[in-house]
Amino acid sequence: MTSGTTPSGPPLWRQAFDAAEKRVTPHAESLVRTPGFATGVALVRRAQNLAKDTARGVSARAWHLVNLPAGTDVARLRAQVGALDREVRRLTVQLENERRRPRPADAPREEPDADGAQSPGGPRPRPARRGAQRPPRS
Repeated sequence: MTSGTTPSGPPLWRQAFDAAEKRVTPHAESLVRTPGFATGVALVRRAQNLAKDTARGVSARAWHLVNLPAGTDVARLRAQVGALDREVRRLTVQLENERRRPRPADAPREEPDADGAQSPGGPRPRPARRGAQRPPRS
């Protein structure tokens, strides 16, 4: 027999916990079912959010004062990188589908340039777009 157990039941700490739970649970349940409790929880949550937002704003201004990115800047950049990654994947799938599509025998085949350079009379590259744009729906 280990220390702290009775021959016919759970350990003493468990017995003490169960006894306290039996006494506290009915009072706690009646408390949490009141309208005042719900209002109190909502007010505390709003206060926490206000404090968090205020601290986040102060820390962001402090980081910007020393010319460093704040967490919001990093989050925005991560979102942009994610959008670019999704766009590259979408374009890769589209390119692979085009390459696999059978071509008619009389259609001219384009030979890819070795270095990927455009011909002098060809279209100019488009400037980089700002912000994430969604592809058109097909």
